[in-house]
Amino acid sequence: RQNCKDFVCTFSGPIPLQDYFDIIDHHFELRLNAMKYEQLLAERAIQFRAIERSLLTRFKDKTPAPLQHLDTLLEGTYRQVIALADAAEENQAIMFQAFTKLKSVTQLVILLISLWQKLSVDQVAILEATFLPLTQNTQELGWEESVDASISHLLKTCLSKSSKDHALTLFNQLCIPKDTNRLKKHITLLFDRLAKGGRMSLNTDLDCHQPMLLSGNCDTIPESDFEERAATQNSTMFVNHRNVDKQDNKSETK
Repeated sequence: RQNCKDFVCTFSGPIPLQDYFDIIDHHFELRLNAMKYEQLLAERAIQFRAIERSLLTRFKDKTPAPLQHLDTLLEGTYRQVIALADAAEENQAIMFQAFTKLKSVTQLVILLISLWQKLSVDQVAILEATFLPLTQNTQELGWEESVDASISHLLKTCLSKSSKDHALTLFNQLCIPKDTNRLKKHITLLFDRLAKGGRMSLNTDLDCHQPMLLSGNCDTIPESDFEERAATQNSTMFVNHRNVDKQDNKSETK
């Protein structure tokens, strides 16, 4: 309130994690359903085209042969494709609503944990960046794997218990997980360490400027063909310049 300096919002806890996990599981189940619908649609589409080619071959044949119920199979497959497409579209709409609900509940959980542990503005900003990394969901990159990677980074850096946890694990590729058990375990561990006095900060004891080495030798990838040609020309000019200097030194010696 205005003109009230001693007004403070508090929350005594605990965080309702089970309700939060139920919402996460519901959203993840809809993502799995979307993948199943996509796979079934691809299979039925291949089947439909195969039946269609067989029918066209029969119609082009100069000596007509029995259709052997290919027309019935074509019609049945077409109906299956339409039904699967409608189901996939309906699942997509429900998943959009579930993702909106998930983002809203996540914002509420962040607010509760900030009031419970009296987090600073910077720490709340880190939590928001960790739990709300995506504005929309896609099949290639979803909320679950993105948040899991972000929480894992926090647990191994500023919220680590020992120096052994500072070893960073590089994620080669984020893909949809088999289940949400790992994510829920990491969320529980994150809130547990915050409850025990852990604080998040972008300035950790770990040297952020230290380069992280990948397994194997990696060469620099040029941004374009022009950059690659320019780099080659510069290296050639450098070698030629050294050869010219050597020849000049020999001539001066003579």
